[in-house]
Amino acid sequence: MKHYVRLSIISLLLLPVLTGCQPIVDDQTNNWITYEVREGLSYNDAWMVVVDAVLTRGYQFETLSKDDGYMKSEWLHETVESQGVEIRTRISVKFTYGRRTVRVKIDEDYLIGYKEPGVDIPRVDDLKLELRDRLL
Repeated sequence: MKHYVRLSIISLLLLPVLTGCQPIVDDQTNNWITYEVREGLSYNDAWMVVVDAVLTRGYQFETLSKDDGYMKSEWLHETVESQGVEIRTRISVKFTYGRRTVRVKIDEDYLIGYKEPGVDIPRVDDLKLELRDRLL
């Protein structure tokens, strides 16, 4: 009986390895990225910088409310050949603290492949750099 229990436990532990499951990667993309709006840049101008940056990356808006300082894009599906992944991404943006801080959240779902720690999808990496350069 003990032998049967041990064999069952070992089989259960080896099941993910034998079935080819993807490894679990600790994904930190659920965190908000914060950018401080530089002095002299009005809320209207900062809003347009963010809207332009999101639209030029091919995203369409699901929610867009300038009065509330909030926008969220629809999911954008793409294949990144260089990383061998098929992914969908969505961008959420919230202006907070008197409209002087921009918080950005990037949701990523890997449909094929998995996230490599420390590596961003090129479209997302470009967006982060542009927002940093144009808002700070």
